[in-house]
Amino acid sequence: MSLPASADVVVVGSGVTGAATAAAVAARGATVVLLDKEDGPAREASGRAQGSLRVQGRHGAELRLAEEALRLWTEAAADGDFELVTGGNLYLLTRPEELARLRALVAEAHRAGLTGVELLDADATREVMPSATGPLLGAMCSPGDAHCHPRKGTELYARRARAAGAHPAYGVKAVRLLAAGARITGVDTTEGSIRAGAVVVAAGIWTPHLARTVGLSVPIMPVVMSELETEPAEPLFAQSIRAFGFGAVQRPNGKLIVSAGLNARVAHGVSLADLHGLRYWLPRALAFRRNLRLSVDLARIAHQVRTRSTLSPEHVPHVSPEPPCDRPLVDSALARLASVVPALRGVAVSRYWGGVVDMTPDGLPIIDGGAGPSGLTLVTGLCGHGFTLGPVLGEIAADLATEGRTARDIEEFRLARFAEGPVPQPEMTI
Repeated sequence: MSLPASADVVVVGSGVTGAATAAAVAARGATVVLLDKEDGPAREASGRAQGSLRVQGRHGAELRLAEEALRLWTEAAADGDFELVTGGNLYLLTRPEELARLRALVAEAHRAGLTGVELLDADATREVMPSATGPLLGAMCSPGDAHCHPRKGTELYARRARAAGAHPAYGVKAVRLLAAGARITGVDTTEGSIRAGAVVVAAGIWTPHLARTVGLSVPIMPVVMSELETEPAEPLFAQSIRAFGFGAVQRPNGKLIVSAGLNARVAHGVSLADLHGLRYWLPRALAFRRNLRLSVDLARIAHQVRTRSTLSPEHVPHVSPEPPCDRPLVDSALARLASVVPALRGVAVSRYWGGVVDMTPDGLPIIDGGAGPSGLTLVTGLCGHGFTLGPVLGEIAADLATEGRTARDIEEFRLARFAEGPVPQPEMTI
């Protein structure tokens, strides 16, 4: 891989955030290199997402960003087909005890000015989604939300970046951030060094390893979420569906992507790296112990012992292995979905997969242009609900990389918040 010796900005990671960042930087006339250790964009978290583009159900700090991101996704559809469906979003209410949570989410949306979000009873829900003839009590509805094919959406932004002049470098791993004094100066890679006055690290679960090379501690826990895809079914709903125990979207080709939904069970391989930030993670692990399936990652521990390190680019694989899928979990999710949408009973599963999610202790992302050497921007910890935000995160990262500031409010996403006092726990795992 031939790399330029220098660039104005280097972006590490070509998920949707990295690809959108490279596109936004290049569109401003700056030179940019987009690095990814995989052989193309969207090979990890972004390409394994469900593709829901939702505003509702978010923490208040994210709502305005999600609104802007949804608008950017809609505008991007003019550049190519990534299966954008603007069918809204439904949080289905299937048990009485879930009602209080949905009411709280509606109230938070209204406080943020999202007055179109409303709580529907069962009859009104079936008017919106006629295929939901099975038992349900109602739903929270956000009519402006959407969904898309996540890999195709990410690839669109990667194409935009290249068309604007960005230099993509796939199969190239970043191995060290370079700094002189308090200023970032570039990136060392497996194919040589690139000098740059600004670096954006949007590397998901691998961000802590690279940030460590300039002395930053980034509290990220990798967990695996499981999903499945069915064979094509008749058109049943245009909305993205979320509920306690299942979630789904139906693609234009009729196939359904099914996940374990709200408060899903996730898997984590325990290693010595978990000693970092244990004071944050232990209370959360205890609180969500029923939602966390732990195993001991012996191979990773052995490698950490051999290298005498727990966080280092040495531990970042050149090609990430296939994450394990909890098939019983998503089979159960499909069965629960079919109880609400009986037309899905008997639909065949065509494939299963797992996706690795970069969790933070408080369930909010890390978006920070001032945490380390001047010129370094971190965008990570998107906690399984960051795919929607990709386009606006790209604009924010481009602001920080080219101008050193952004007009958007990212105060609540600073890395320093974890050292400033008690870390609040989110109400759900996902």
